[in-house]
Amino acid sequence: MGVFGSLGIASTAQAVTLYATSFEQPTFQPGDQLLGLDGWTTAVPPFLNPAAAIITNAAAKSGTQSVEVHGADLLSSEGITAPYDVVGSYRRPLLDQNGEPNGHTMADGKKLARVDANLMLETNQKKTKGEFFSLTISPRSGNGESYGEIGLSSDGTVEAFGFNAAPATDRVFARPIRFNKWYHITMLIDFANRTTSYFIDDQFIGAVPAPSSSGLLLRCAMLVFARPDGDVSGGPNSKRANYTARFDNFRVSVHSSAPEID
Repeated sequence: MGVFGSLGIASTAQAVTLYATSFEQPTFQPGDQLLGLDGWTTAVPPFLNPAAAIITNAAAKSGTQSVEVHGADLLSSEGITAPYDVVGSYRRPLLDQNGEPNGHTMADGKKLARVDANLMLETNQKKTKGEFFSLTISPRSGNGESYGEIGLSSDGTVEAFGFNAAPATDRVFARPIRFNKWYHITMLIDFANRTTSYFIDDQFIGAVPAPSSSGLLLRCAMLVFARPDGDVSGGPNSKRANYTARFDNFRVSVHSSAPEID
């Protein structure tokens, strides 16, 4: 698998955008729930907190709007998502060649998929001992597998996980971050070589094998996780209400070759 120092933007001749949004008006209005807008599916069970993702004009990486998920708005799954007490799952199916939300089949000439988003973990708390509260992005295959997952954690790190990792699996890469700061997160899924590479602010973090037999990019998701208030990972006074997950500039594209490297 290749190791890249930094990640540039592919030429428009090489890239085809499957979906892109900065969550701006008129499609997205402040105070709206995200799900049900612009193809963000409402087919999310209640225990995954579909109503908690809200359009806001209180913060944005660019433009004036973004998506926020307040920890206080996440309701307990009553053990369904253990060891997490709450999970928020916000999914955007990709369209097939007929414009239906059945996923994008990777063509012979374009075997590299890129998933980008800006993420911020907002809090006035200090770093936690472990992963108490986190937000991630993750794409799924036609087999239902995760091609990988990466995001920001309350322990003060960007954390990346392996292919089809189970919930709360140990991360494979971590780098320090600051709270209340936007970070640009990128995943590159190489369908030819079956690898997933991770970047933060265009800097390479690492790559993992992604041995899926599927050639389909079914959907991508933005996710939020929190363990029970007072959990050992956060300490006795830890509360998910002290955290807000923010997402902006979500984009999925496919490429014929690797994006240009600076």
